[in-house]
Amino acid sequence: MKKLLYSAIALFTASVMLISCDSGSGSGNGGGSTPSGPSITFQTNTGTFSGFTFANDKLLIGSTVKIGVVVTSSVNLKNTKMTVKYNSQPEVIIGTDSTFSGSVTSCNRTYNYTLPQDKGTYTFTAYATDKDQTTKTATIVVVAYGPLADKVDGLVYSLKATTPGSYSAYDLFENTAISAASSAGNQASRDIVDASTGSTLSRTWTSQNGTEFIISDATGKLNGKVYSQFVSEQDLIDAWNATSGKSTTVTGIDDGKLLIAKSSRGGITYYYLIGINTVTDLTGAEDDTYTFQYKQ
Repeated sequence: MKKLLYSAIALFTASVMLISCDSGSGSGNGGGSTPSGPSITFQTNTGTFSGFTFANDKLLIGSTVKIGVVVTSSVNLKNTKMTVKYNSQPEVIIGTDSTFSGSVTSCNRTYNYTLPQDKGTYTFTAYATDKDQTTKTATIVVVAYGPLADKVDGLVYSLKATTPGSYSAYDLFENTAISAASSAGNQASRDIVDASTGSTLSRTWTSQNGTEFIISDATGKLNGKVYSQFVSEQDLIDAWNATSGKSTTVTGIDDGKLLIAKSSRGGITYYYLIGINTVTDLTGAEDDTYTFQYKQ
């Protein structure tokens, strides 16, 4: 089970620097007009500014995300803040809120946040509220990637296997073999299901949850790389984008073949590199197997 390592401890890696907040003549009620709310933009790397993340990006775990928030308003500001949300977890505040007691209509803040060692999606949201209680937001999404982690060897049996515990499906996310029986109720977890219809192994996998595959040719390479040469998720993404034939059904599975599986769980996309070790197809037997190694 993937467990959330991201916690409040990560917040200690975040720092906030208040650059400037300017006083203005804006009234607390906006002069009676319909409030449109504050305007929020992100600082770009122009002039003397550098190192800012101002659009959606992909960064290595442990990297520092530097975001500059520029707030302007026709009505005096009440407060501003920045939050970060990891995957589908609740938002947490980076640093502290800025609360304004006087006449302030513009403010620039810089937030520095060090990505934890947890790969996934980090959503940064800037909030600004004026004294008419109108709140506006702006977001930047950063996908944190890291070195591929090896999983234990996997094993999938023929769909026609008869021995108890000879599971014909595999959950790559949970790293476990699972039943492909119609009564199992686990279709959403079936990244891999053998497609054999008889005692002869089909050498074909399909998925029942939308997972897609690509497979190497006889060279055992994808995008010119063998299993050991894939070191990061970006390597998998590059190979995925460079290879045609993506499908929820993959054929020709054999010793030495290399596959990439693309799967979605909880709105997050995961890429898995699968190296086929041995395909065993015994004449007249139904408990045939695929053994493989994989990493994500």
